[in-house]
Amino acid sequence: MKRKLRLAGLILFFLTLAFPLQAATPSIPQPTRDFFVLDEADVLDSSTERIIIQSSADLERKTKAQIVVVTVNDLKGYGSEEYALAILREWGIGDEKLNNGLLILVSPTEGEARIEVGYGLEGALPDAKTGRIQDEYMIPYFQEGDYNQGILNGYRAFVQEVAKEYQVVMDIDSPQALYTSSDYGDGTNTFASLPLGVKILAFFGIVFLFYIDHRYFNGFIFGMIIGMLMRGGRGGGGGGFGGGGGSGGGGGSTRRW
Repeated sequence: MKRKLRLAGLILFFLTLAFPLQAATPSIPQPTRDFFVLDEADVLDSSTERIIIQSSADLERKTKAQIVVVTVNDLKGYGSEEYALAILREWGIGDEKLNNGLLILVSPTEGEARIEVGYGLEGALPDAKTGRIQDEYMIPYFQEGDYNQGILNGYRAFVQEVAKEYQVVMDIDSPQALYTSSDYGDGTNTFASLPLGVKILAFFGIVFLFYIDHRYFNGFIFGMIIGMLMRGGRGGGGGGFGGGGGSGGGGGSTRRW
């Protein structure tokens, strides 16, 4: 019995290193009455906000997908990916069953933008594509201090991609790029950037822990960890519009300038 307890403690220790869980959920802003846009950083003009609200509402009616734009003054000490994922989950962006929400998060003061994509849109908007959209339509404008135009361009591009995925027509202008890139990598896949030796070590370490868990604990510990990882908060917006209940992110891209 003591041997099993020691093994359990060892497995939990290594799993904590391999799969770090969020110690705390970021304190995120609450959605506005219009839900689809929150301009805390005050960089959007009224015309852009109106386009976002009307187009997102139309897109939701046609596809059940939701695209939300949020600008913040700071990220409260969190990484943009963690902060964006918390908003996506707590606001319930996207349909609850389809999980087809998309969040455009921009922090001008910290010079960082994050696109967070629900699992239901991951096929249409893989990480590399969201990164290219940022590189072509958003970041050049951000570097010039024109956050309004950069966000509007990126928003239009994402609306068109979602509309294409669902084969619907959206009455929205095409985004305007300052230049066209040939090919951009996403640059945010942490595991892919690790050295080969570290990847191999991590792989065999996980296989070993998996074997020990199934040999002595019938897969209980891995089952518990997977359940914790899959558990996500759900929430809804208030006022005229609200979140559909999307519960998680399927990927995205981060850019800094």
